[in-house]
Amino acid sequence: MDYTLADMVGMVARSRPDQVAATVLGATSTAYTFAQLWDRVGDLADAVSATAGGEHGPMVATLLPNGLDALASYLACQRAGVGAVPLNNRLADRELQHILADSEARTVLAAGEYVEVARRIAAPGVRVVDADTVVPGERGRDLIEDPARGERVAVVFYTSGTTGLPKGAAVRNDDWIVNTMRWGWQLRIQWDERTLVPGPLFHMSYSSFALATWLMGGEVRIMPSFSAAEAYDEFAERATFAFLVPSMTQMIHDEWVVRGRAPMRTARSIMTSGAAAAADLVEAAFDMFPDATIQETYGWTEAGFATMEVKSRDTVRRGTVGYSTVGSDVAVFDDDGRPCPPGQRGEVGIRTIAASIGYLSPQAAGADTRRGPWILSGDIGSFDDAGRLTIVDRKHGMIISGGENVYAAEVEQVVDRHPAVHECVVVGRPSRQWGEEIVAVAVLEDGAELQRDDLRAYCREHLADYKVPRDLVVVAALPRNSMGKLQRFEVKRVLEAAG
Repeated sequence: MDYTLADMVGMVARSRPDQVAATVLGATSTAYTFAQLWDRVGDLADAVSATAGGEHGPMVATLLPNGLDALASYLACQRAGVGAVPLNNRLADRELQHILADSEARTVLAAGEYVEVARRIAAPGVRVVDADTVVPGERGRDLIEDPARGERVAVVFYTSGTTGLPKGAAVRNDDWIVNTMRWGWQLRIQWDERTLVPGPLFHMSYSSFALATWLMGGEVRIMPSFSAAEAYDEFAERATFAFLVPSMTQMIHDEWVVRGRAPMRTARSIMTSGAAAAADLVEAAFDMFPDATIQETYGWTEAGFATMEVKSRDTVRRGTVGYSTVGSDVAVFDDDGRPCPPGQRGEVGIRTIAASIGYLSPQAAGADTRRGPWILSGDIGSFDDAGRLTIVDRKHGMIISGGENVYAAEVEQVVDRHPAVHECVVVGRPSRQWGEEIVAVAVLEDGAELQRDDLRAYCREHLADYKVPRDLVVVAALPRNSMGKLQRFEVKRVLEAAG
């Protein structure tokens, strides 16, 4: 393909330079025009363009607060001809160091409080660039001259690993631009859109929906950190579209109740994650956003946008995630790899016109997620007779808490190392606020004692805060079948019985 996302945004900047491209919200909101955005993209590109290449080509890791640079840096990397590796700023040092080593990123673009973090985790030979010190330069506005750019890696999104450390899903420029365009088409993002970004731009979802807005010439309104009160004001007065994870929807709901249930009428499209959202919370969205379409979606980093459904009050069910999106073929497979008929449960897979090309380190444990042209999700689902997909379980113990993917095995490895723990299992417990909350169910060593707060303090030394168990349940034994295999569903029943 002749263009990257950066090229497309550059076209918008040339055609409507004085239109507002982004507003960073806060006590004193700051607005940027498309001309200012494009100049900043060029300045950041200049700052990282000298990055040396490793086995996967030149890679630049970004460790930035939520703001203009967190989104502009993706385009800057494309303009500089390097791959972007957005770092989750909530990860522990050990996890960040693994990502730098795995991606062979030779530059870290950081800002604010994260500059010191970047310097702390950077290995010898890795350059740290403070984005706050990047000064304006002079440059032309021609398209990027690189006939092979479509095949180059545009971005590597790291996902929580089923067996421990994160794995990097690589996305080519061609695939990312096709995916971004089809998100814009299917979600009906328009030229006059004012997209609220309530979550971190290092995530594929928030960054991609924001970039889709820029492609259409709309405005991105970035929240440095989530505030239910600020989000309410945005949807009541300015913002027209947003993707909300269940915890955000719950907090906005609570704010809506406090304000006398006054509707938020500026919103015309709200997208939520159906797999973990409580049905009554989705139903309440119709009253909160009476002039908006309410959409539920499903996808995963390696495969992208898989299913979507515009909801009505009579189609709200927990776990329903809609129909295949344009350019996606979604199926459910049994243990022998055969497609399942409607009503039969199996692992969800997708083949699509644009997805990641795989992991940077395909030899990593748990990295084999492909079956021919199909990308497997690790989720268990079933189709109804009308072709609508429902997610019923997770094959590999993944927990979605507050919109973050957490693999139980990763947390279990840490809990198991606590000297008071004999063995444990980590599961997700339904939570109205978080979708699911992480619970450690443990058998202690003989004579040992362990309190929840002590376990949480221990886990924080090894895990990002959002992966730390919110609760500890001590049991005499874990449920196992006759072959000694742990039965996770029985553990969940124990939690349900305990209230």
